[in-house]
Amino acid sequence: MEKNEELLGQERMLRVRFGWSAGPYLGKFLTELRDNGKLWVVRCPGCKRVLMPPRIVCATCYTRVPEFPEGWFSLSGKGRLSDWERVIYPQMDPETGQIRPEPYLHGVFILDEGVTFAHYLGPEDLDEKKLREGMKVEMVMKAPEDREGKLTDIKFFRIMEA
Repeated sequence: MEKNEELLGQERMLRVRFGWSAGPYLGKFLTELRDNGKLWVVRCPGCKRVLMPPRIVCATCYTRVPEFPEGWFSLSGKGRLSDWERVIYPQMDPETGQIRPEPYLHGVFILDEGVTFAHYLGPEDLDEKKLREGMKVEMVMKAPEDREGKLTDIKFFRIMEA
């Protein structure tokens, strides 16, 4: 190839469909969220750590975790606000490739059962200036017919006090 030779190219969009099995543990977790609007966790029989989402082996002590329902329990979906941030940087949704609407509030919650959970804080018109650590929150689910078995079936966590 000579130095001055022009290189030609074509731009093409490659679409690859991919299916992924959630398996029996994460699958049960997502099915319960979709069908019943409940978050389920499991307690490791070895180190007693609460695993959310449930998984087949504890990452701390490598103990095999029992299948549903042994050792599993549902969470209330209620807790307290621990921390929050306003996200103002455009981010791509990894499932669709579309840019997510922004800005939005993202919160960290300590659920009543002691589990830490991070998710959207809402509704969209929530006044961030009124937020303070320790405020009571509760999980708000999408309508049952709109749920897909994903964490986004949880619309947001709503502040319960004025």
